[in-house]
Amino acid sequence: MINSFTLQFNRMNEMLAGAKNILIASHQNPDPDAVASALTLNYVFKNRNFQTLPYLPDKPAETLSFLPGFSDIKTEIGSFEPDLIFCLDYGDFKRLKLPEHVLSKQGLRIITIDHHLESDQRGDIKILDPKISSTSEIIYYWIKHENIDINKDIASLLLSGMFSDSGGFCHVSTSAKTLNIVSELISKGASLDKIARNTLDFNKPLNLSRTWGKILSRTKIDKRTGLAYSWLKMDELKKFNVNLFDFDGITNIISATSLVNLGLLLIEYEKGKVKGSLRSEPQGGINVAELVKSLNGGGHAYAAGFSQEGTIEDVLKKVLNLIQ
Repeated sequence: MINSFTLQFNRMNEMLAGAKNILIASHQNPDPDAVASALTLNYVFKNRNFQTLPYLPDKPAETLSFLPGFSDIKTEIGSFEPDLIFCLDYGDFKRLKLPEHVLSKQGLRIITIDHHLESDQRGDIKILDPKISSTSEIIYYWIKHENIDINKDIASLLLSGMFSDSGGFCHVSTSAKTLNIVSELISKGASLDKIARNTLDFNKPLNLSRTWGKILSRTKIDKRTGLAYSWLKMDELKKFNVNLFDFDGITNIISATSLVNLGLLLIEYEKGKVKGSLRSEPQGGINVAELVKSLNGGGHAYAAGFSQEGTIEDVLKKVLNLIQ
């Protein structure tokens, strides 16, 4: 796997050699892979004496505060002036929420590392592979290419991203190589038990447990398509005091109730704005990334997302009309 990235890794290192200030960015409503991959690069680059800023447009879930370097994360770029940006795990460039004054900086270089399907990713270098479990796994290959010592902190970060984005190593993107890497990272001191407790969805505060219960209790199945779906409205988000990133994983549970293993969660996060998450399984034969293209969405064959204007009812009709 390392050999397939060798040319890109070498080009990436040439670009790093001319850099001083590095912005490390990932997507809004960051999941554990977004957080972990950004913090891994931040950890390595800081130790190489670069000036770094790990930027996420939204504050990550507090359950991820166990990750090394978590307190370094910023939700504003401020006066930091990068000459190189690493864009990680985003699929759709708009999800990075990078301000125009940063992108328009003369001489700025961009490197993308992503395991989403190719869409509108940008970069002087684009390291993409949707067959790999996570962006963290791709970064692992770069670290091995560089012969960087993997200590307990790096191992914990990489394993957190890989574990979460592979659904606890249950998704089809989990390869034999992935599991070999897991063994190595555990041998370096990463605690799989701790990571599982803080990234899976079973240990939740009361308000979030009630919200999940609400969503799951109203799950319905469309008879024509077999789609299992549920929803949460804006006033309920406020009532339960929850955020968009609190629902990572619930669509997998919704999809499990469908005979064709197809699940949808719709969340009205602002008045007239709805975020959708779709999940499927190989046996269902539905590529949800292809399904959401016309909704300006993206993702993986079995996990994709999108945002649309309108009511939950409007957006649900759009999705149902796309399913053959």
